[in-house]
Amino acid sequence: MDNSGKEAEAMALLAEAERKVKNSQSFFSGLFGGSSKIEEACEIYARAANMFKMAKNWSAAGNAFCQAAQLHLQLQSKHDAATCFVDAGNAFKKADPQEAINCLMRAIEIYTDMGRFTIAAKHHISIAEIYETELVDIEKAIAHYEQSADYYKGEESNSSANKCLLKVAGYAALLEQYQKAIDIYEQVGTNAMDSPLLKYSAKDYFFKAALCHFCIDMLNAKLAVQKYEELFPAFSDSRECKLMKKLLEAHEEQNVDSYTESMVALRLGRSGGSALAPQGQSWCSEPHLSTSEDQGSLSPPGEGIRLHLPAGPVAHHHAAAHQEDHPGR
Repeated sequence: MDNSGKEAEAMALLAEAERKVKNSQSFFSGLFGGSSKIEEACEIYARAANMFKMAKNWSAAGNAFCQAAQLHLQLQSKHDAATCFVDAGNAFKKADPQEAINCLMRAIEIYTDMGRFTIAAKHHISIAEIYETELVDIEKAIAHYEQSADYYKGEESNSSANKCLLKVAGYAALLEQYQKAIDIYEQVGTNAMDSPLLKYSAKDYFFKAALCHFCIDMLNAKLAVQKYEELFPAFSDSRECKLMKKLLEAHEEQNVDSYTESMVALRLGRSGGSALAPQGQSWCSEPHLSTSEDQGSLSPPGEGIRLHLPAGPVAHHHAAAHQEDHPGR
C-alpha cells in the first residue's frame, strides 16, 4: 500500500473515531456504556495516528495522538493520556518543533501531577534538545536542562542530574556566564572525586573550571588551580593541570611560542605528544574545547565553551599571523 492508500485508511479511521465520540454523547449511550465507546475511539485514533506515521504525515499523526490523549483525560486515564501526548510530541518533532514542545509539556504536567518526576525529567531533556537543534534557543535549552537536573536530584538520580548540569555549564560558558559554569564544574568535580568510579573525571571538571577562571582573570585561574590541587591531590599530577599551569605561565611571561604550543595542545587534546585521555575517549567530556587562533579565543567545534582569553601581546601575535596568512581579511 502506497502512502496515499495509508492516508486514506487513516482518514477513514478518523471518521470512525469521530462517530464513536459523537455516539457516546447521545442520551442512551450515556445510560448504557458511553465510556466504552470513548475507549474504542481512543484505540481507533491511535491506529489512525500510526497509519499517518507510516504515510510520513507527521502533523496528522501528532493531531490524532492528541485527540486520543484528550479522550483519555476525559476517561481519567492520566498515564495513557501522557503516553499519547509523548507520542504526539515525537511525531511533531519531524514537522512542527514548537507543537512538539507543547505536547511534551502537556505530558510533563501530567507526570509531575502523578509524582513521576524521573520520567518528567527525561522529557524536559527532549524539549531542551529541540531548543538546541531545531529552534536554536540556548537560553530555553538551559532552562529545561536545569529543570531536568532539579527533578533528577529530587529522585536521587545524581548521575543523570550531573549530565544535565554539565550541559548547562557548557552553554553557560558559551554565553560567557563563566561564574555559573565554574560553580557547576566545581560542584560536579567535588562530587566525582568522592566516587571510586567517577574519580578519574574530576580532573576534567576542575580543568574546565580553571579555564573559565582564566577568562575572568589570570590571578583567579592561578588561585583556582592551587585550590583544586589542595582539594584533589591527584589533580597535581594530571596532564590537564600541567597544561593549565603551562598556559598560565606562558601568558604571564608573554611567551608567544609557549602560549601557542599550549593552545595547540589544548586544541588537539594532547600535551607533549601524549593524549590527555585514554584511547577512544575524548580528553574532556561535554563540551569539547578547541582553539580559534584567528579570534584569539578558545571556541567549540559546534557546541560547548567559548573562552575569550585575556588580551595581550600573545593575542596580537595570533591576529598578526592570521593577517599574514589571509591578506585582505
